[in-house]
Order: sequence, then C-alpha cells, then structure tokens
Amino acid sequence: MTRLRHRPALDVRVEICGELPREDAEYARARALETARGLAPGTRALRLRLTRTRDRSVTRPALAQAQADLDGVGPVRVQLATGTARESVDLVLGTLAGRAVRLREQGDIGFAVTYESAYRPQFADRPLSRRRIARHKAVVLARRAPGQAVRELLALDRRFHLFADGETGRDGLVRRCPPNGAVRSCTAGGGALPPLDLTEAARRLWLTGRPFVAHTAPEGGRIRVLYRRYDGHYGLIEPVSGGRIGAGTLSTPN
Repeated sequence: MTRLRHRPALDVRVEICGELPREDAEYARARALETARGLAPGTRALRLRLTRTRDRSVTRPALAQAQADLDGVGPVRVQLATGTARESVDLVLGTLAGRAVRLREQGDIGFAVTYESAYRPQFADRPLSRRRIARHKAVVLARRAPGQAVRELLALDRRFHLFADGETGRDGLVRRCPPNGAVRSCTAGGGALPPLDLTEAARRLWLTGRPFVAHTAPEGGRIRVLYRRYDGHYGLIEPVSGGRIGAGTLSTPN
C-alpha cells in the first residue's frame, strides 16, 4: 500500500493598519504568499503587517513587519520603513528571505544587521507631556544560554531581549549598543544595571534620546526595560513568575 504524504498548507496572514489603496493591499498579500512559497519547505507560517502613519514628523511613513516560523530555525523577524507601502513590502520580505537562508545555511545572520539600518522605523515626535506607558507587558522568561539569547536577539531584529540564564536561572538581558551595534549581555545581580523607578527611567530615556533604558526594579531587583514606541509613547517589559501584574504608572519628567 502506498501512503501519500500531504504537505501542510502554508499559513500566510497579512494585516493592514491604516488607510491604503486597495491595489497596495492586494500587492502586499500577493508578495507575502510568493515569499512564503519561496521559503518552503520547512516554513510553517508567515505574517506581514503593513502600517501607514499620518504623522507628519515621520519621513518614512510606511512601516512593514514580517515574521516567519521556520523548522530548525524558529521565528525570524524583520521590521523596516520606507516612503511607500510597496517599497516597504518588497524591502522587508526580501530581507526576511535573505536572513532565513543565512540562518539555515550558516546559523547566523551576519555582522551587517547588527548595525542600525537606514530603514529603521522612526519615532513619532510626540510632546513629552503627552507621553505615557501605552503597553505594559509581563513575560515569563525562557531559559537560554547567553549565546542562544544573542542569536534570538538578532533573528528577531530586536534592540534588546530578555531571558533566564540557563545555569543560574537569573534574569538576563542581551542588547545592541549604539552606535556600532555591538551586542552585550548581563544578568541580574551583577551590578551592570542600576535600580530605577519608572519616573527616573523615563527621565533617562528622555535625556539620552536612546531607544530604551534597561534597569532593575527597586522592589525585587528583577530586570525590566522601559522603551520608546514608534508612536511616541513608552512601553514597559518586565518578567514575572506567574499571574498578572497591574498597569504601570509614570510621571513624565519636566
């Protein structure tokens, strides 16, 4: 008896945020499906989110984010912005495909992506008095060796990545440092991160102009990160052991 093996259908989803011409939305869907087919076999899913902002302070208003889940590699994510929707779609999907090939064949994505891209999404110029913590995310940290956490940081195209040290279980952080994009790691209790309340963390974020401020919470000493969102507000990520945490409060520095 001969058994037929059926390849699972590709799970391709496209999300359009904001107003876009119908032709651009259809173009994005067609390109996402084409890219997913090119990444197969071993591609379980591909997500493409396309956002166009009306904020006049942003010179590259078309933001595209693509993520693929690949067998043997895991999630690969890219986020870039250009002046037009189609250009952003082509750029982000092309970069995603190249990154996936490099990860499969060599296990890394090269040194070039550790540098700030000319197409890195821009922060909206929101007045300081109107900024707030628009997203407060509690996460249960996965145990990782520092080297594995670095690979995830780069594969997910993030500026920072929280993890639990595989040997000690302590909170860990890997981050890309401007301007050369060098990757550094640290763990809670090592003295590398200062204890800050949210008001002081926001003040440092404002004074330095950096995209995020990593620190430890005065209560408990766990690592958390206050970061700038592209809409001009702030986001807060902190680890929990379980259960829920309440919304963060923030007094904006004058």
